[in-house]
Amino acid sequence: MSRIRVALGLGAVSMGTAWAIGGVAGLREVVAVLSVAVPAVLVLAGVVLVLRAAVPRGQLGGPLALMGVGIAVLALRFDVPHVPDLSRQAPVVLILGGVFVALFRGRPGTGIDTGVRRYTSLLYPPARPPMAGTAPKKLILRALLFGTVRIDLSGSDFPLEPRLVVDITVLWARVEIKLPSDWTVLAGRVELTSGVRFSGDLSQPDFASPLPAQGEAKTVVVNVQGLGGAVSLTRGA
Repeated sequence: MSRIRVALGLGAVSMGTAWAIGGVAGLREVVAVLSVAVPAVLVLAGVVLVLRAAVPRGQLGGPLALMGVGIAVLALRFDVPHVPDLSRQAPVVLILGGVFVALFRGRPGTGIDTGVRRYTSLLYPPARPPMAGTAPKKLILRALLFGTVRIDLSGSDFPLEPRLVVDITVLWARVEIKLPSDWTVLAGRVELTSGVRFSGDLSQPDFASPLPAQGEAKTVVVNVQGLGGAVSLTRGA
């Protein structure tokens, strides 16, 4: 409710300012501009929300670059030689931007460490998170469209779990994992792959059982799904 009050308050202030400065004609002009600007802002907000849901924080550079190139190509294709005059729309866009800033709130954290780490690389830059200390109990790695995820666990301690599960998704990209030599590596779900190249050796040719076996320790289960790309497993210290 507080957000709605902030939005209504900002809207009332902007409309009152336009009325006071330009009279009824100024108010009508603002309403006319809003009738065009609000749908555009709604579409833009929808695109931003989709990107936020699909792409982790810090990885929006690639999608935004592709969108920029696509918009530029479409502008040339449909012969848009000049940038339109935005002098009238600029104040309204500024007001709408203020409303967005006033209402925006980042994703709240739970404050609970679940032991699950997610890393994604889309186009650029590659994801190379530090892995010092105890390894997480689960890794979710996503490499998309020529991105690269590099995980080095060679200097890490095994988590306080019988298994460390690594879920890998690749789409014409690459994932590299370096593990200690004394950790057992088994294949989990790898059926949902097509054109994915694997390099490195598993500890055993058998697939991992759904549940840890009796006495099983320091076992890494690798699940892979995707199309194209490569997954590399190497051994370190």
